[in-house]
Amino acid sequence: MLNSVRRLRGATLLELMVTVSIVAILMAVAMPSMQVWIQRNSVSSAAEVLQNGLRRAESEAIRRNVPVEFLLTSDIPSSTATSITAAANAGNWAIRVVDSANSYKPTAGGYVAGFYLKDISSAVAVSGPASVIFSGMARVLDNTGTPVSGYQVYRLSRSGADKAFCVFVSQGGGIKMCDPDQASGTPRACQPLLTAAQCPKAGSGS
Repeated sequence: MLNSVRRLRGATLLELMVTVSIVAILMAVAMPSMQVWIQRNSVSSAAEVLQNGLRRAESEAIRRNVPVEFLLTSDIPSSTATSITAAANAGNWAIRVVDSANSYKPTAGGYVAGFYLKDISSAVAVSGPASVIFSGMARVLDNTGTPVSGYQVYRLSRSGADKAFCVFVSQGGGIKMCDPDQASGTPRACQPLLTAAQCPKAGSGS
């Protein structure tokens, strides 16, 4: 009785080259789409984090019944930072308690939280007011304690990305993230609450 011998056969050089070529083609096709997805996702993630920061500032103001400031800053926010300077259109943000009896200046030890934009992507750009303050009644004030007269709008974008997002705060403390590409009146749309000038689409304004 003859025993059958199983022959083991490896891949030939030609088969290996064909496989590598197919993988290279698939990667070349997928890479642009992946890059677009990464850019878009970094903008939406930064917008969601900023929205959550605004909501936390508002909830802290209500919980403590004191004015709480949400501010953009170029500084690295930290509870150990000796000072954090508010700056319009800066990428990082911080939350701190302020003193209404002292021209809304920060109180000692009043740091609540902060975020360093580089943790998501330093390529994301933020435009918006340097500071908004939530009163204990959730009313929105400027940095002098004066009630704001309109929506406070933060726009997040990235060079090369096909999407921009906005986060805005109403005078009464309502906070919403919106997409300027959505049709007016749909749940995630910016319009008609914001104008196209207040929240331009990606590539149509800063």
